[in-house]
Amino acid sequence: MIKPIEDALKKIPNRFLLTTVIARRWENIVAGAPELIDRTAGDSTLEVVLKEIIEDRIELDREERMINLVGLPEEEESSETTFSEGFVPDAAGVKLNLPQED
Repeated sequence: MIKPIEDALKKIPNRFLLTTVIARRWENIVAGAPELIDRTAGDSTLEVVLKEIIEDRIELDREERMINLVGLPEEEESSETTFSEGFVPDAAGVKLNLPQED
């Protein structure tokens, strides 16, 4: 039986620090950050994070108190607009069809 927590503890031996790293990276991935490893069918986000730690894709800079990611996938540049300007309605130009009171 594979026990990824025990393998991750070999990389980050402090349980509290390991928990913090897992939580921060999990939040990062859930928010849309790219994964540093190939996800296999059925892997949860937690399993992906543990595999990233085990495969040395996550490094700790204890001096700077930073979590560094190793081997981020390169993003392709695109000339396509990702977001357009938001629509801000002009209050003077908005008409409401409300029933009139007699």
